Amino acid sequence: MTELPVGAFKLLLSLITGVVAAVWAIHDLVLIARLRGAERRDPLVRDQRFGYAMGIVIGVIGIVGTLRFNGVL
Repeated sequence: MTELPVGAFKLLLSLITGVVAAVWAIHDLVLIARLRGAERRDPLVRDQRFGYAMGIVIGVIGIVGTLRFNGVL
């Protein structure tokens, strides 16, 4: 069995992490946008907004971390 070169491993790791983080953030952006007209005083809607906002933050952290790992930022 052959070993994976370091450059290929870093590229594969970056692609997987970056794509998953971007998809996660975009998915939560779409979901939070759908809640625009919902009643803000409803506890369930507030919990959904908070959850989607945390998903966006996690996705952004994943994207920024991937960019920093590759020396872009």
